[in-house]
Amino acid sequence: MKLIKTIFLILTLTISSSLIAGEDRIENYFRNIFETEKYIFNKCVSDEKFNQLDRLNTKCIVSERIKRAAYVLENKDNLAKADILDGFNRHLRLTNNKLFYPPRMQGNGEMGYVILNFDIDEGGNTTNIGVEESMCGNMHSPFANFESCRGFNITAINYIKNTKYKPSSFNETLIYTKDAKYRLSFILEGAMLQFDNSKSIKEYEKALRLIKKKKFEEAYIVALENKDTENEFIYELARIKYIEKDYTSAINYMDEFLNKIETEKDEIPESMLAGAASIMIESLYNNGDYQKVIELSEKLDSYLMSKKPFEEVLAIAYLYIGASFINLSMAESGLFYLVRSKRMSSNQGQIEYINAFIDNVSNYL
Repeated sequence: MKLIKTIFLILTLTISSSLIAGEDRIENYFRNIFETEKYIFNKCVSDEKFNQLDRLNTKCIVSERIKRAAYVLENKDNLAKADILDGFNRHLRLTNNKLFYPPRMQGNGEMGYVILNFDIDEGGNTTNIGVEESMCGNMHSPFANFESCRGFNITAINYIKNTKYKPSSFNETLIYTKDAKYRLSFILEGAMLQFDNSKSIKEYEKALRLIKKKKFEEAYIVALENKDTENEFIYELARIKYIEKDYTSAINYMDEFLNKIETEKDEIPESMLAGAASIMIESLYNNGDYQKVIELSEKLDSYLMSKKPFEEVLAIAYLYIGASFINLSMAESGLFYLVRSKRMSSNQGQIEYINAFIDNVSNYL
């Protein structure tokens, strides 16, 4: 399959009854993926020769393909083994304990996440708790680079130790579950926009007023003159160039902005960081750097695990991610991100645009 990138660049699309046919094609496409992957999974489980009750503890892997198909077909996140094996019901967390922030990590301004693995017995109690992954980094940034750390581990383990579950079951018989997983995020309150002096504040407000009035050349001069005083001015330089469709300059300024805030550990409002992700992805797309867009998608996916409120801001970014996959002839991944983009958006015009784009893509399946 080969799609030309001009599909996405159509500015005016007609919404018609053909969308219904397109939806049917998409559903059939992902239904076939789901059933194929389910067969492969169940064949793997069968080959292990477990008795029926022990099949839930299979070492067979739930593929990314079936997870994405389940999302497209049923809007289901985090598909589990129990969702695929006939007769099983997955465990369900019953308690919602308060997660305490470790004082030392809070005092050091550290954020991060911990992924735990553990067993759940027939009474819904957790046991055999272990740390699968523990990382520290800026949880407010879609661009964060994470490093291994252990400062959150004890708190995370104690949280799960005191968590009660409704056990997994097979035909209403409660069963012991091995290797359950849970991710805990540790996030400090987000930064506010702060400058070191009143002059910078006045200059920044001036730049924003000029941008609002579409006096981009004047705004650019103000931001350029102040870029060494506050990193937010570099962000505005990138935004101005993005608005002017000078995508190469927008990318260069955004790279400079992101590198400086990472090096200086500058605290930037999260809304600005989410906006930076959207600008960067759209600029890369318009420059034809589809592979780079796809690489950034992994960071965005991880970021949104704990940042649902920013889905609306990043809906358009996911549209460009989907289009990048399509332009690299990876229709399955592309359609997954397009459907996700549609579900993240509440803008009706944007949703209709995405629907029309999906309909066009479905013609190539």
